[in-house]
This record gives sequence, C-alpha cells and structure tokens, in this order.
Amino acid sequence: MSPEPVIAVTGLIKSHSGLKVLDGIDLEVRAGEVAVVIGPSGGGKSTLLRCINGLEPFQGGSVRVGEHSLGAGPSAASLLGLRRTVGMVFQQFNLFPHMTVLDNVTLAPQKSLGLSRDQAESEARALLDRVGLGEKLTARPDQLSGGQQQRVAIARALAVRPRAILFDEPTSALDPRMAAEVLAVISDLARDGQTMVVVTHAMAFARQAATTVHVMSAGRVAESGPPADLFAAPRSEVARQFLAELTA
Repeated sequence: MSPEPVIAVTGLIKSHSGLKVLDGIDLEVRAGEVAVVIGPSGGGKSTLLRCINGLEPFQGGSVRVGEHSLGAGPSAASLLGLRRTVGMVFQQFNLFPHMTVLDNVTLAPQKSLGLSRDQAESEARALLDRVGLGEKLTARPDQLSGGQQQRVAIARALAVRPRAILFDEPTSALDPRMAAEVLAVISDLARDGQTMVVVTHAMAFARQAATTVHVMSAGRVAESGPPADLFAAPRSEVARQFLAELTA
C-alpha cells in the first residue's frame, strides 16, 4: 500500500463575488514528490496554493497537510498547525527590509518552533550555504539582487522544517539569469526528496524536475500525469492548446 499523501486536496471550491475560482479541485502529493502546476493565466493556480496554506478561505471541500486539516471556516488553531507544516515561497520575496539576511531566516524558527537563537542561527547558516548565500549573512534585502532575495526566501521557508513547500511562480519577477539560479536551487531540493508544489511557467523545469504535472484551467485540473507523457501526448484539449501556444 502506498503511503498517505503529505498533501490531500479534496473537492476544493473557492468562490469570489459569485464566480467559482476553484471548482472542485482534487489533488494529492506524496512524500518526496514534486507536483508542478501549469496552465493558462487566471486558471486558479495561485489561489490553489493560497488555499492549501490557509491564506485564502474556501467555501467547500477540504485540505490536509500532514496531520492538519482545513475545511470551510477553519479555526485559528488548525491554521497555526498547518502553517507550521507547510512553507511558502511567493512571487515577490516578502523579506523584512530592515533585517539582515541571517535575521530574516532565523526569525520564524525561533517564533514557530521555539528554537534558541544559537540553534536557529546554526541551521540558518547551513541553509544559506545550501542556497549559495553563505557570504551574505549581514546584508540587507536592498543590497541583494532579485535572485538572491528569492534564494533567501527559500532558505527562510526551509528554516521551519516543513513537510512540504509551496512555490507560487518563484521566478516570475526575475530575469532569465536570476531565474535559472533560483530554479537550480529548487531542482536541488527536488533531488534531495523535498516534497513540493510548484506553480510555474518554466516548462523546462517542469519537464526535468516534476514527478507529476497538473494542468489547471478555469478552476479545474484538466489533466495530470508524468511530464514525459503529458508533454509528449497531452490527452485533454486544454493541455494540447496550452502547450501549442507555448511553442507557437
């Protein structure tokens, strides 16, 4: 029997101003898997991530990450437990501008995990080394490039020891060189077995790093499958049209 999924989304419905943004989403991600979500803009991809980590309320269905579950109208306690289990990396870096790189990474584990300053700093130094920024500990965000800031944001997400990390178009604000640096870090995490859900327009990354690719459109998952199969022979008209537009 395969293990329970780390992330389980069941019948997820999200409406805004009477319009269904998510229309019955079902999605599972197991330990060590990299789920890449692609599809036309406005299809609900970012909203899905924000519902998974409790940033957006939803009207129907459920979300489970690890042992923590959310339904419509979740309690503060369930939100807190879930956010200690899943990390998030946004399009914009959202670093604290007045704090050093090291302080940005050590704050959350001290607050949410109760780590001492020394322990949080030791782990943060190792994480910053891992993302190639071990020499930038005392820099502030405005002294870093966009790619460097996003790599700090990845280290910050890892610092709370999440079971899964959600990436919401992490390279959309970056030029191609900086985007490649960030995708290289995410690919390295994938090789090490980090469970991830990545919303992206970087198709080369999706082909190389994904365990499963999910194509979303109009608030639904139109098709899911291994990247080799989905890119070579998409079954759904939505996936065929989306991929054809990328290569046109």
